[in-house]
Amino acid sequence: SFCDQAPKDSLCRRPKRSDRNRCDRGTMGLSGSHLHCENVRDVSPFQTEIIVTNHMQTPVVIIEAKQHGNASPIGGIQHSVPPGEHAIMSGYLKEPRATLFIRTGLHEAKTVLVPNLGRISISAAPHGLKVETVDEKVSIEDYEGDAAVIKGADTVPMLLHNEHFKDVSPSTHKIPA
Repeated sequence: SFCDQAPKDSLCRRPKRSDRNRCDRGTMGLSGSHLHCENVRDVSPFQTEIIVTNHMQTPVVIIEAKQHGNASPIGGIQHSVPPGEHAIMSGYLKEPRATLFIRTGLHEAKTVLVPNLGRISISAAPHGLKVETVDEKVSIEDYEGDAAVIKGADTVPMLLHNEHFKDVSPSTHKIPA
């Protein structure tokens, strides 16, 4: 091979014997995919694939509800979606639509219900994010609870206006699921 013929000080390096059987978990899986199971009731024999197109220059934070039938952003699975088109894989048992929560402004957030192969598009707005879809089976609604419980990543327009999601603290009121 090329590496066998390369000089000793070249960039070619054979893996050490201890490295050969090592599993590097950080490189496996699709962008945004996860395997998560805390209880037997969380076992998910089926999967929903969500296509997310991030039109911004910065990553967007999307919180996926662990239990889609009783959805809440609290304790949800955080996905950081870089610019471009990426897939989020979500497991389910009874509810085939994934429930996502996206912080769209300092005091606003969206609840997004997405069926398998549903597409959502995220772009910058003057004071946050804009979440859209052309898929008629995707439902985008205003989040009814305290938006500050949903983590968000500041957008370039927000930074230009000196607005930051971290500056808004969750209220002490009870948060509806």
